[in-house]
Amino acid sequence: MKTSPFLLVVTAGAIMGMAACTHKPYHPTKPDRMWASDHADCEMSVRAEIRDEPPTTYDAYDEMKLIKACMKAKGWRWERASWFKPRKASDE
Repeated sequence: MKTSPFLLVVTAGAIMGMAACTHKPYHPTKPDRMWASDHADCEMSVRAEIRDEPPTTYDAYDEMKLIKACMKAKGWRWERASWFKPRKASDE
């Protein structure tokens, strides 16, 4: 049986999409709409910080980790999305 490369790409994309939707960001004092501006600020500061470094020092994964650390420093946290949280005994 021959496997279609297109089917493999679609399946991988669906799995990655489901995995990415299991957590959502929240902040105890800021509204959700502030996440985008804080994320843009963190992207700019991280890229300015690593701009002078040799390209072999940081890769895209390191950049993502630095952006996430910046967001955590601004107070953002990640929680499991409600549809993936385990049910409690009182919910049944």
